[in-house]
Amino acid sequence: MKIPKIPKKLAQHWIIDKGRIFASIYLYGRKNCIFKFCYQPESGELLFDIPYTHHKMMILNYGKGKFDDYIRGICFWDKQTIYLRGHEKEDWLERTAKMLRQQGISKDIRIVWGVKVAEEFREELRGL
Repeated sequence: MKIPKIPKKLAQHWIIDKGRIFASIYLYGRKNCIFKFCYQPESGELLFDIPYTHHKMMILNYGKGKFDDYIRGICFWDKQTIYLRGHEKEDWLERTAKMLRQQGISKDIRIVWGVKVAEEFREELRGL
């Protein structure tokens, strides 16, 4: 299993669980709180943050690429769903889903993307 690359500037705010990154603990008082993330399948770079940071800010603050160089995701833990924003490179969405499973996201949690899913989550996605 290839471990995603987490920038040091980002990692300094977390206790990183290298086998299950999405179980990492934010140092400033929250557990299980990864809400949004950005993943670059080519480089393996993974960015993540607590609610309600915007993907654009994560990329500007921690990333090495441009906005469209990343697959962007939102974790709806209460709905047991991880939603991936659509991207022109379908294989990147599939590679991101594979990375999530390798990082301990169980089969009980749906990893979804696409127009129908965006419609399903319309209210939750408003303003995110």
